[in-house]
Amino acid sequence: MDPRQARTRAALRAAIYGLAAAQPIADVTVAQVARAAGITRDTFYRHAPTPEHLLAAFLGEEIDTLMAPLESLPASSGSELSVFDEPERELLRHVARHAKIYRNAMSPRLTGAVRDTLVDRIETGLRTHLDRHPEIAPAAQPGIDRERHARLLIAYAGGGTVSAIEEWLRSGELDDVDAAARTIIAASPDWWLGRGQYT
Repeated sequence: MDPRQARTRAALRAAIYGLAAAQPIADVTVAQVARAAGITRDTFYRHAPTPEHLLAAFLGEEIDTLMAPLESLPASSGSELSVFDEPERELLRHVARHAKIYRNAMSPRLTGAVRDTLVDRIETGLRTHLDRHPEIAPAAQPGIDRERHARLLIAYAGGGTVSAIEEWLRSGELDDVDAAARTIIAASPDWWLGRGQYT
C-alpha cells in the first residue's frame, strides 16, 4: 500500500471509529465520515459502500489478527484448559476495547455488516481448526455428507458465540472478560475444546 493510501485508510479508521463510538452507526452518514477523515465522498466510496460496511471492514481487520493463532492451534491443550481459552479472551478484549462502537451497532442485535463480520471471522477460524484436526468432530449423522456436517457444526459454534457476545454487550459492564470467556467456553461442546483428550 502506498503512503498516501495508507494515510487515507488511517484517517478513515479514526473517523469511523470516532463517529461510531459517539452515535448509532445507523445514524452515521458518508458526509460525516468524509468530513472527519478530510477526504471527498468519492474517495469514501472507493473504500466502502456505507459507513456501516467501512466500520465492519476495519473491525474485521482487527479480528483477523486475533484469529490468526487459530491457524496453528493443537487439537489438544494437554491440560484442563481449552485450546480456545486465550483466543476467546482476545476476542472479548477486542469487543471490550470497542464497547461503545459495538453497542452503537446494536438495535437490539448487532447490525448486519458488523454481525456478519464477527460471524464470518469466527467461522473461518473454526473451519481452519476443524480442517487441521478433523478427528475431533463427532461422526456425521446418516444422510448428512461430511462437508455439510462440518458447515453445520461451524455455523452453530460461530453463531452461538456471536449471540453470547451480544448478550454480554447488553447485560452490563465488560470488565469480566475472563469470566465471560469461561462462560462461553463452558457452553461449547467438549469435542471442540481439546482439553487433553486428543494427545
